[in-house]
Amino acid sequence: MIDIHCHILPGIDDGAKDMQEALKMARIAQSEGIKTIINTSHYHPDFDHESIETVSKEAENFNKMLKENNIDLEVLTGRELYYSDDLLDQIAKSKTYTLNGSKYVLIEFSHVKFPKKLCDIIYEFKLKGYKPILAHVERYQEVQENPGIIYDAIQEGALVQVNASSMVHKSLGSLNSTCETLMRQNMVHFVGTDAHGAENRRPLMKDAYQHVCNKYKPATANKLFIENPKSVIDDEDIDTSKAIDPSEKKSFLSKIFKNF
Repeated sequence: MIDIHCHILPGIDDGAKDMQEALKMARIAQSEGIKTIINTSHYHPDFDHESIETVSKEAENFNKMLKENNIDLEVLTGRELYYSDDLLDQIAKSKTYTLNGSKYVLIEFSHVKFPKKLCDIIYEFKLKGYKPILAHVERYQEVQENPGIIYDAIQEGALVQVNASSMVHKSLGSLNSTCETLMRQNMVHFVGTDAHGAENRRPLMKDAYQHVCNKYKPATANKLFIENPKSVIDDEDIDTSKAIDPSEKKSFLSKIFKNF
């Protein structure tokens, strides 16, 4: 499997605090069946963040450490980009803000100020030749209340990532139910770990993969955990045409109940 959303590099952001913890995370990932991780260090314009050069150097060093410790895992570089009005300008300065130097960018939004004009933002990215992947969309209250937001975003050119933990833990309530809604409507393209440590928020994917195999089908699981992530790494296009508008289901049901 391939994890496109993870904070495994040591001492870069709020992920692994040191090399020891990063190696523990790597061993967990390997035991889960993860072969490749794109490290997505946080980029936020209002906070300190490591330079692109530092992240690249740390990734190179960490991959050497993985080999020395006989851990069958490769770590690539990317960013989890916090959206701001000048984000496109920042990305234009260096392609390493994208995932593995591809056209794909992983974007998160404010949890207290989710953009009302999401489709306009996606359109701007598309004009510049980028393919935005919306990170952990199940977390946003606006999406929980209206999954149609995500359908519209996909129609405009976005792709969607949800967290593995949200898929398998029913205790997470609305996060879990939102994931299921998005899955039923074919509006998920990637499942990532968003792992930050070896004790909490660990790089676990196996249960989520099995869940998708059992509840949907193995072909769907392979798409979300292997094929689509590989397309990101290889900078290839991904089919998003199978998304189903949630409002169509509501409209159909409302027509039925109207007759009673």
